[in-house]
Amino acid sequence: MINNKFAVKNLSFLFLLFTLLLSCSDSSDDKVKEDGISNNPLSGELYDSNFTIGGGKGALANVFGVDSFELYFTSQNLGCETLGFSDFPITLIAPRQIGVFTNDVYLTFNDPNSSDFISLSSGITVEILSIADNLVIGKVKGASSSTDNFIEGKFEIPICQ
Repeated sequence: MINNKFAVKNLSFLFLLFTLLLSCSDSSDDKVKEDGISNNPLSGELYDSNFTIGGGKGALANVFGVDSFELYFTSQNLGCETLGFSDFPITLIAPRQIGVFTNDVYLTFNDPNSSDFISLSSGITVEILSIADNLVIGKVKGASSSTDNFIEGKFEIPICQ
């Protein structure tokens, strides 16, 4: 009889513990998927200034034999109608297919106040979520190991023809 009470007590405790663990949730506004990249709009730091995406444009390219997107990000409300690339201080090159990539991805931070730049080819994770005729949706997380430049978040960029 004592062994049955002990077993029931242990089972009750385990059931309570299991129920408590299942009821826990994260109420954080900073939504993060399992891949660890924020679902919030692309933001970060660019040469000691806060950066939040305001616009951008993309092009199709072939980089080192890989069909790729060249994506240009800016904090301004600019897109395909903007000629040139000097108004787009962050450039991302990623494979032109849906998936998560850490190889064949390149990230460049251009200093808007000088001709300085930092180019990265490692420590970058890109997830391409959707590709349409003239729009690419994805997420990126990348940081320079030698400066404070970094970006993370979701983007929707038009592909300019």
